[in-house]
Amino acid sequence: MSETPTLVGRLRSFILPDGGLPYYRGNASAAEPTLLTALALSVSGAPAERVKPLLDWAQKLQTPDGSVGVDPGHRDQGVWLTAQAAIVFHHFGLAENAKRALDFLLSLRSVTAPKDPRLRQDDTLTGWPWVRGTFGWVEPTAWSLIALSLFGLGGHARAEEGVRFLLDRQIPSGGWNYGNPALDGTELLPFWDTTGLALVALHGHGDPKRLGASLELMEKNQEKIESLSGLSWALLGLDSYGRDGGRARVKLLNVMASLRDEEFHAGNFALGLIAISGIKVLIP
Repeated sequence: MSETPTLVGRLRSFILPDGGLPYYRGNASAAEPTLLTALALSVSGAPAERVKPLLDWAQKLQTPDGSVGVDPGHRDQGVWLTAQAAIVFHHFGLAENAKRALDFLLSLRSVTAPKDPRLRQDDTLTGWPWVRGTFGWVEPTAWSLIALSLFGLGGHARAEEGVRFLLDRQIPSGGWNYGNPALDGTELLPFWDTTGLALVALHGHGDPKRLGASLELMEKNQEKIESLSGLSWALLGLDSYGRDGGRARVKLLNVMASLRDEEFHAGNFALGLIAISGIKVLIP
């Protein structure tokens, strides 16, 4: 794709001397943009020596218990990022780091609550939280399920419950919000990024008919999506099921090419490169 080298070059310009990337220019290196950029450079055909500084940075961030947090100053925060780290370590053959990250993910559990007949959702199901000791949410659960599936653990009890958690949180008319499918008996609105991420995570799990409404929603509305993150996840989700994401792809390329520097979010931009590559690094 003729645009890719220019887009990759712009993303690489955000790499800092320590080997990591910040979310926004002028900030310090953070785990998410660094990890996603490692994957983006790989699918874009970058040589190994260009990716190695990012991997070195990520390895140094990993704690003895296997977790990966937001950045070196906040290693105990945002441990859901351990799932992204596990995915990257897996793809780059960093077996020891990958195993420690995977072991941590298998031990990380969301808080549960007794089933409440007033709620549509089943709060007895265990997913994955953003941080230790809190309730499960769609995004960290989806990332963790992706990681387990890539390691061949899609049939593990934790993965199977993660699938049930995501299906339970699916909005009946299609898509996913960040957590609850409804509030006070009224369906919440779906978000494009959360919906695409959940679809990728559920690839290969269970009955595809359960996902039909969400795929239809995404496919029919892809030209309405405005955000870089939403377009990226729409394309990744549709591609995962062989659905037509052509309109999302065209719009995504246009958005990426026209971003002003102050709008540039390195993590989302890296995700966009992964999406337009068509290389399925997030499904087995």
